[in-house]
Order: sequence, then structure tokens, then C-alpha cells
Amino acid sequence: MIRLVRAEFTKLRTTRLIYGVAAAMAAFAVLTVIAGIAYAGQDGSPSLSADSLPTIVAAPVTLLSGAGLLLGILGMAGEFRHQTVTQTFLVTPDRGRVVAAKLVAYPLAGIALALSILAFTAAVAAGWLATEGMAPSLLDARLGRVLLGAVLAAGLCGLLGVGVAALVRNQVAALVGVAVWVLLIEGLLMSLLNAPSLGKWLPSAAAAALTNPGGAGLSRLAGTLLLAGYALVLALVGTRLVVRRDIT
Repeated sequence: MIRLVRAEFTKLRTTRLIYGVAAAMAAFAVLTVIAGIAYAGQDGSPSLSADSLPTIVAAPVTLLSGAGLLLGILGMAGEFRHQTVTQTFLVTPDRGRVVAAKLVAYPLAGIALALSILAFTAAVAAGWLATEGMAPSLLDARLGRVLLGAVLAAGLCGLLGVGVAALVRNQVAALVGVAVWVLLIEGLLMSLLNAPSLGKWLPSAAAAALTNPGGAGLSRLAGTLLLAGYALVLALVGTRLVVRRDIT
């Protein structure tokens, strides 16, 4: 299994996917820092202070969850799109182990990406605040909670992405399906039905409980358990289908 996980990391390192996603996330992180500092104290937002660091760092965490989901989908469905899945299964005929390796590798990749981008964001934000004469603390407990939520969300969304892709197999269908679910089902439909008590039990709301806890949503623990449940169910069903279905 360790060999298979290493092989997945090698595939990830030797493609442009991870570097493109990381570059896009880093650029977005810089923009959030600029926006957070430039608009501090305006339109009812809190004024800038040394305690603003956790709020600024938290800005890109939702997008990082999406990046983890994207990595998981592309890592699994990309095998079918580029027809490398046949060679992969010839090298390792045990299909279940191949999918299991992806279920380990891509959540870890999502976590590594989230930690890297948040560390970069924190460094940029702290440096900017320092130039403004403020001395933020990198040991702030609120900053630790932001990092914890981001890491959990990115890892679980990576797991969810692999499960969705194993279930659907078609890369475009998986990406479009996720977008339709988030925007139309969880967004528009729940808004039209005015059913917040139902909406909070859906996957996006569970992820939001990790990255943006509080309010009428689930607690961070409940969100973690619910999102993990969704991810594991999809992973198990998707793995079973990959094992049983013809790959042609």
C-alpha cells in the first residue's frame, strides 16, 4: 500500500495540476490579504489591528476546501479520461488497493496544499501588519482553530472528491455534477424552499461548519463527522463500482 501511495504522489508531482492549483491559490491568498487590509474599518468591518491576523488568514479557507475536492476528482477521474487506468490496473490488478491508495494520497495532498497556502497567507499578512506598526502573534489560539478547520475540510473534501470520481468516472460529469449540486441544490433550491434546518445537513454546509463555524449551522465536531460520513460512503460505493465494472 505504501508503494501505491508513493506512486500516486509521484503522479501528482510530475503533472502540472498541483502546481497550477497551488499558484492559483497563492494568488488568491495575496488578493485576500490585500482586500482584508485595504477594506478594514470600512462598511462596518472591524478596524485593522494586531488581532486581525486570524480573520485575514481565514479568508481563503473555503476555496482551499474546493481545491482539495478538485484534486480528489481529477486524481481519480483523470485516470479514466487519459486512459492511464488500464496500465495502472495491469501493474496493480487489485483495483481496490489502487483506489485505497488514492483515498490516502489525495486527502494528504489537499492537507499539504492547505497548510502551504495558509502559511504563505499568514506570512504575507503578518509582514504587512508589521509594516503598519502592528505585531501579530502567530501563536494566537484563533489562528490555530482556523488552521485546524482548514486542514480538516481540505482533507475530507479530497476524500470526497476521490469518492465522487470513483462513482462517476467521467471527469467532466463529476466536475459539472459537483458544481450543479453546490450551486443549484444546496444553494438555490434550499434558498427557495427556505429550509435551513435541512440545508445544514448537506455536504457544503458540513464543510462550512469547519471553515466558518458559528451561527445556526452545525458545530465543528458535527460538521467533521457529517462530512467524513459523506466522504466514506461515497468512497466505499465508488470503490465497489470501480472493482466490479468494466473499465472499457
